[in-house]
Amino acid sequence: MAYNFEDKQQEASNMLAKVAEQMGTEDMHQAARVFRAVLQAIRDRLPIHDAIRFSAGLPIIWKGVYFDQYNPTVVPVRMQHRQEWINFIRSKNAFAANNDFQQDSEIIESFQAVFKALHCCIPTQDLQRIKNAMHQDIQELLEV
Repeated sequence: MAYNFEDKQQEASNMLAKVAEQMGTEDMHQAARVFRAVLQAIRDRLPIHDAIRFSAGLPIIWKGVYFDQYNPTVVPVRMQHRQEWINFIRSKNAFAANNDFQQDSEIIESFQAVFKALHCCIPTQDLQRIKNAMHQDIQELLEV
């Protein structure tokens, strides 16, 4: 069977649409910036094995975004407080930091929206593993 790039593109677009829906926006560019920032922040918070396992459920195009600039020698990044997590997400995308993440509440809402959207492609036990990898302050933001 031939590899169908159009199908992979459609899967990625569907995932992005779910993120945008959870964010309450029709701006796909904003949804993509936010999704990228949150995905990469989650990735860097996880031990290598969990980061790879988590990526298995992502559409192939989003896997590329997820692993872009990944440095497994510096993970998992340790964080003790919610504010550290907020700042870490903000640091993942400069354009998003200046346009989408001006208020801390926007970052929290975006993180929650992405996590909810991930329910469509990531098994519940993997989402629970991600939640458990977060500090208690951050876990309180998430529903699995």
